[in-house]
Amino acid sequence: MPEIPLTRVVSVTSADPRHPAENLLRPDDGGRWRGAAAGEKQLSVVLEVLLPSAALMSPSESRSGSEPRRVRIFGPDSLVKGPAQHTWDRLRLVLSQPYCQTRPYGLAFVRVFSAPKEEE
Repeated sequence: MPEIPLTRVVSVTSADPRHPAENLLRPDDGGRWRGAAAGEKQLSVVLEVLLPSAALMSPSESRSGSEPRRVRIFGPDSLVKGPAQHTWDRLRLVLSQPYCQTRPYGLAFVRVFSAPKEEE
């Protein structure tokens, strides 16, 4: 499955100047996106919603700050069937972290791959 390159950030609600959302466009560079301040209830970046909702950390992990570098992989079975079957050019990521108001949060990277060809 070839990787689909993300080309631009359409909009973002909050970003730390040292960790802007544009870092998600270059996952190999190790840059990450983080909110501007601790205590923000929700962050959003628009890069059709294919994955309805997924927990990246449990409430206890979030409170304690453990497992901050977890990687999650979502296959075709995890995606919303309607949008996943169509061509799309935007990806919206919405993060929320209601359990710990003292640390900023964000994403280290996002990678999107196209569906495998039928002969693969």
